[in-house]
Amino acid sequence: MKRLLLILFTFSCLNIFAQTQDTLKSTFSTFEQTTAYYDRLNSMIVVNSIPENTKYSIELYDITGLSIVKSDLFAINRKLEIPLPLKQGIYILIIGTKNFSITRKFRVN
Repeated sequence: MKRLLLILFTFSCLNIFAQTQDTLKSTFSTFEQTTAYYDRLNSMIVVNSIPENTKYSIELYDITGLSIVKSDLFAINRKLEIPLPLKQGIYILIIGTKNFSITRKFRVN
C-alpha cells in the first residue's frame, strides 16, 4: 500500500510540474511575439500581443540610458497603451511581470 501511495504521489507531482512547465512555455512564446511601437497621432506607446489580466511593470529609457518613465499597468485586449509624448529618438522599453521580463527597442521619427 505504501509503495502504491508513493507512486501516485510521484505521478501527481510530475503531472503538476509538467502543467506548470507548459504554462510557462505558452507564456514565453506569447512574449516572443510582443511588439512595441510609438503612435505619433495619439502620442502613445503601444505594446501588442501580451497576456491579459496581468500586472506589468513598465520602464522606458532613452538611448543614453536616461529613465523616462516607470509605471505599473494592466493589459486590456492583449494590449498596453502608454500615453506619453516623446521626442524624436531611439528608446528602450522593458516590460516585466513577476516571471518574465522582455526588452524592446523602438524609434520615434
